[in-house]
Amino acid sequence: MAEEIKKRKAACAGNIGIDIIPHFTNKKAGSVADVIIPGRITHIEGSGVHPGGSPGNTGLAMNLFGIDTVICGKTGNDPFGDMLCRMLDDAGGAGTSAGIIRSDDVYTAWSVIISPAGLDRSILQNPGANDDFGFDDIDFDLLRGCSLLHFGHPPSMKKIYENSGRELVRIFSAAQEAGMLTSLDMCAVDPSSDAADCDWQEFLAEVLPYTDFFVPSIDELKYMTGAHAKEPPEMTARRARELGASNILIKCGSDGMYFENAGEAVIRSIEDRLEISTGSMDSWIGVSGSAPAKKAQKEVSGLGAGDTSIAAYLSAMLRGYDFRDCIDLALTEGALCVTAEDAVSGLLPFEELSR
Repeated sequence: MAEEIKKRKAACAGNIGIDIIPHFTNKKAGSVADVIIPGRITHIEGSGVHPGGSPGNTGLAMNLFGIDTVICGKTGNDPFGDMLCRMLDDAGGAGTSAGIIRSDDVYTAWSVIISPAGLDRSILQNPGANDDFGFDDIDFDLLRGCSLLHFGHPPSMKKIYENSGRELVRIFSAAQEAGMLTSLDMCAVDPSSDAADCDWQEFLAEVLPYTDFFVPSIDELKYMTGAHAKEPPEMTARRARELGASNILIKCGSDGMYFENAGEAVIRSIEDRLEISTGSMDSWIGVSGSAPAKKAQKEVSGLGAGDTSIAAYLSAMLRGYDFRDCIDLALTEGALCVTAEDAVSGLLPFEELSR
């Protein structure tokens, strides 16, 4: 690890809501169809209720990893909105929810996470206020002093993906003009939603030139660039680079991560905006390759594993870690995440990992 730089602040914006996670009594389900059967009652053993969505998962994890993080999003003036803001402040400290806009004209988003033991999760999502979130809902005065603005899950936010992402371009342009770095995470596209009609290559071509760190999953990126399912990640990364991406980290699930960084000029620009000495990020320049996933001690749920691994990657970068350490921490925290039902409970601060 390099000498740690000054204490950093960041902001996380994007799709946010309440996650409701039923605890199923069926421990041997072969598929979701074995758990939810039309015409039948499915018994559960209570449920977990947690902050959900990219800013909730990534933002709270970055707080745990030593970055003071403001969470930005939009909710209704309703009981779910009250609950969400309270949970964010309880988990991240007073003021964590300061960037949440409350409105009488929308309702708070919520999701039901169907995640029986041993099965990949299915998500029933009501987008609520997320479809209405845009540039005017971010208080950039509140974000003064932040080094990074992370944005997550545009495919689940109608105002953000409409018009080829021009609303997100406005957001990222303002962030960069204010001296912030920008990072972008994606999510799966619901084929039955309006998002399926979006030209995602055009969206990426508009947004990626304003994105310092692009951190999608391999399946999301292949879908959006029209790549073949068996295309190797380095070829898919090349597609993203041709659309304007600079530093790329691709989450590949059980195959780990693929990464491809920008050249010296871009990395020096990042150093300038972070106000650190030239050479501090030499380990980032032009690096490409892959790293295998780490095995979890137990697997409870994959919910938020990608969000929290990205939180570790970005937090370690802001704290001055060498690039390979950033990747190692991302993989480690991702493996810890799946040991708990929600996105944050299984994580550890970086300082505790060596113990």
